[in-house]
Amino acid sequence: MEVWKYNAENDSVLQVREKDYERCDRSEPIRGYKNGHTKIELKRSGPFYFISGEEGRCQRGEKLLVVVLSPNHNRTHAAAPANAQIIQKGSGPRFNGSWSFVATAAALILLPLGLFGADTGTLSGVSPKSVPFATQSVPRRKFISLNPFYSFGFFSSLQGSSIGFRIHLDSGLVLSKGRQFLPFVVRSDHPQNADAPKEYTRREKKPFPVPIVDLRRAARERVKNNKDKPRRPLPPPKNGMVVKSLVPLAYKVYNARIRLINNLHRLMKVVRVNACGYCNEIHVGPYGHPFKSCKGPSASQRKGLHEWTNSVIEDVIVPLEAYHLHDRLGKRIRHDERFSVPRVPAVVELCIQGGVEIPEFPTKRRRKPIIRIGKSEFVDADETELPDPEPQPPPVPLLTELQVSEITPPSSEEETITVAEETLQAWEEMRAGAKKLMRMYRVRVCGYCPEVHVGPTGHKAQNCGAFKHQQRNGQHGWQSAVLDDLIPPRYVWHVPDVNGPPLQRELRSFYGQAPAVVEICAQAGAVVPEQYRATMRLEVGIPSSVKEAEMVV
Repeated sequence: MEVWKYNAENDSVLQVREKDYERCDRSEPIRGYKNGHTKIELKRSGPFYFISGEEGRCQRGEKLLVVVLSPNHNRTHAAAPANAQIIQKGSGPRFNGSWSFVATAAALILLPLGLFGADTGTLSGVSPKSVPFATQSVPRRKFISLNPFYSFGFFSSLQGSSIGFRIHLDSGLVLSKGRQFLPFVVRSDHPQNADAPKEYTRREKKPFPVPIVDLRRAARERVKNNKDKPRRPLPPPKNGMVVKSLVPLAYKVYNARIRLINNLHRLMKVVRVNACGYCNEIHVGPYGHPFKSCKGPSASQRKGLHEWTNSVIEDVIVPLEAYHLHDRLGKRIRHDERFSVPRVPAVVELCIQGGVEIPEFPTKRRRKPIIRIGKSEFVDADETELPDPEPQPPPVPLLTELQVSEITPPSSEEETITVAEETLQAWEEMRAGAKKLMRMYRVRVCGYCPEVHVGPTGHKAQNCGAFKHQQRNGQHGWQSAVLDDLIPPRYVWHVPDVNGPPLQRELRSFYGQAPAVVEICAQAGAVVPEQYRATMRLEVGIPSSVKEAEMVV
């Protein structure tokens, strides 16, 4: 056994991730080990890791440091890793005697917040005169989890956080009783926070999903590789046929959209959604946010403050429509046909082209591939010898939207949580399915305005009123669309605690954002998916006051 003492020259402090365990980067020196009370039993070669918290404050998580014992630290010997155990010395529930704790940080991972013991066993009382915490010696215990943020002002904002602290009892270090620090490691596999996608102004053009230089380079390579080769037959849907493997997915996306709308109608009766009367901004919560971000009429007179009113379902789900094509390979819609061609929701049009049969919106279904006679010219194959098609039942029955009289709020808290979970699942199904359909069925978007067209080429209607539309004679600047162009997420501010105080203008940089659907479901009790936690900043502690925010380094 070796008694380890603080070595300012070799030992270091840093925030450690899993990939940094072997790299052993250095940071500022450790402080607080001047008297050398800490004893560490080294049973294998270094480096070793642990986080320290001052005795008496460890349960509150103050002054937490990641300590790295350098590989060249003086050691008497190195042996194989020790077995996991808790060594208890003394008696009584308070552990008034001496104690030793065995842990190795390379095995430490995250758990949800809480002061509890996992698997079996319990966490005993805290003795302010002896040790920060103690555990009962239970052989089957695997982890000890504790809440280090208990006494901070931002503790309430981390209730939904996935940050946690778990001490894996697979020992490589032994700490003896002293007035120094208690070890455990904090690690996260997901980014702590991220910004919401950029909102482009009216004077900015959307960027191409793939840079135009890369598109031209790929086109040249494609022409070069296909030179002197026979022309291959076009695959569906370019040959006019429907991709049969995606027909069930199209029905699934269509029904997911209907379920999403119906459930949102019910949730909006129990979750308050505010809409500004002058601009298109909305806020989910009992009160509107105080941020001065209104850009509507008379915004300067109101100093950018919003005038909050009631909202409708169209404020949450953007009513993005597109022209319905009877033949997706037919001629482009002219400007004089812009009022004679029906318009449907863009997601519905994508599902129709993917194989969904809706009697109100008929579309041409070819049973033979088209015959190309030129680069942009083709003729339909002769289908007269084919038997008449028999009506096929849909893979799944189509759902319908609820009438206003049929919308009822959830009757209990359990039902509210269930509806919120179903709504969030429908939102994810619709977006994931639409993304797969967009890989086969091309969707175009104007680079200057939100206009969307589902088809191989955009329409010719000259109804673009965006920046410098006079120079383009009102024509759209078509480019490939991404998922957020087809289904805008509509980001809103995340409210950390619905029952707590309203958002403060001075703490704006600490608040996160989330799509309106996700925020409604989260406030209704649904579990937030991992892909939204970074933008919602659930892992960031929000100060309780401006004075506390000024202390943030």
